[in-house]
Amino acid sequence: MREHLFFPPPSMQHYICYPDFIGGYKDDPTHAVQRLPRTNDLKLNQLYNLHFILNGSGYVTWSGTRFKPAAGTGFLYGPGLPQHYEADPQDPWDIRWIHFAAHGMEALLGSRGLGEVWLFELKDILAVNQRMEELLHLGRAFDLDQEIRASVALYELLLHIIKDASPLSFPRDPAIPSIHATADYIRAHCTQSLSVADMAEFTGYSVPYFSRKFHQFMGKTVTAYILESRILHAKQLLVSTNKTIKDIAIASGFSQSSYFIQCFRKVVHMTPEQFRASCRP
Repeated sequence: MREHLFFPPPSMQHYICYPDFIGGYKDDPTHAVQRLPRTNDLKLNQLYNLHFILNGSGYVTWSGTRFKPAAGTGFLYGPGLPQHYEADPQDPWDIRWIHFAAHGMEALLGSRGLGEVWLFELKDILAVNQRMEELLHLGRAFDLDQEIRASVALYELLLHIIKDASPLSFPRDPAIPSIHATADYIRAHCTQSLSVADMAEFTGYSVPYFSRKFHQFMGKTVTAYILESRILHAKQLLVSTNKTIKDIAIASGFSQSSYFIQCFRKVVHMTPEQFRASCRP
């Protein structure tokens, strides 16, 4: 069994999660995937890649170490990570996968899949697969009226995994906790004056080492992450307040409204005014 289903781009831009490409493999001993870091293959430099195993087993390789997940387990790659996994030829897995976009889901996903593959075990894989079967059903005969339901079904599936999953041990880079703590600090203090040197000092690493590790684990530079955090903060103010663009620029950590507008358009592909109008009745 091989199934590949692509969802068309959503008509509304503001779903917090949305499936892009879903499917499954069963009784296929040749199933094997190896992708380079930050590959644009299937847009995986932008998407999360989630797998969970119903039966059988396979292998996940990370940093030269091979792990063998089996039925009732799964793994998650965040955007930009190298990916290497394959079915066990002697006991090929019955596996389901979802490549999905996530926006503003830091509180739910946290650091899972960022910096390294996240391996987990599920208490109730049937509840997860019920949502997956619904997504497969939607994908086989998709229309725009089902768009909201596709996002909701994926969100419910992720909630089941986050609520019930237990992490499986895997070798960790000792820098990961410090980098994740720094990323959380940036999100919480993005409206303040921040520099790469300040963030490196926060971790206790040198600027070159910190910059390299941050890019490796977070999939973007420190500067890009600060900008992304400020744009997210500005989006919230644009939608929830009547502040002027100038006031929002200053409140979001930008020194000039003209630079804010330039950055916002580059990241969001519309002006702040257009974004505000698109999110309001």
